Amino acid sequence: MTSIEKPDEPTKLPRGRKRSSEAEKAVLDAAYDLLLREGLQATTVEAIAARAKVSKATIYKWWPNRASVIMSAFLREARYALPYPEELEAKSIFDRLNTMAMEFHGAIGSMICALIAEGQSDPEIAQAFRDGYVLARRQQGIELVKRAIAKKLIRKADPDVVLDLLYAPLYYRLLVGHQPLSEAFIRQHVALALNGILPAKEEVAPPRKRSRQP
Repeated sequence: MTSIEKPDEPTKLPRGRKRSSEAEKAVLDAAYDLLLREGLQATTVEAIAARAKVSKATIYKWWPNRASVIMSAFLREARYALPYPEELEAKSIFDRLNTMAMEFHGAIGSMICALIAEGQSDPEIAQAFRDGYVLARRQQGIELVKRAIAKKLIRKADPDVVLDLLYAPLYYRLLVGHQPLSEAFIRQHVALALNGILPAKEEVAPPRKRSRQP
């Protein structure tokens, strides 16, 4: 969820000596590459250590468990792929949600589906995903909504409900797959959602379809 976005704070605990930035990058690169190429089940601490050319002991000095390494790798990518807009207004919200939809068609979307699925049987993965991704980013979104309410850009409402209204339909289509995450869907969704949260005197038409570059 910006230029206002602070780097996500992956699941972390102070463990052992100060991290080597090169070794940390190698571990996160290895974890992300394994997630992308081999899938979540294959992304074990042993496999990460072997690919990063570090010992398992080194990984456990810096991360408490497999789930925290995986979430650190995922969050490093997701925070750049899924930024928040500067303000809650029609164009910025459309751009943001359209960017999310495009990212959900690729590696980020596949990883979110895999992490949620794995979390059904792995409590550590479920907690790492909920705390590191959902709740951390949601707090940023709540602050964005509160600022928009204070500036009277949107009507007064529960920020949690506003966030659910804007983002839940994308996650629903991602996870259920009953309809595509298309630009046409985003345009209609943004128009309907904003007509619910903008001040009553304003009404939003669906954003025009983007012109395609030759």
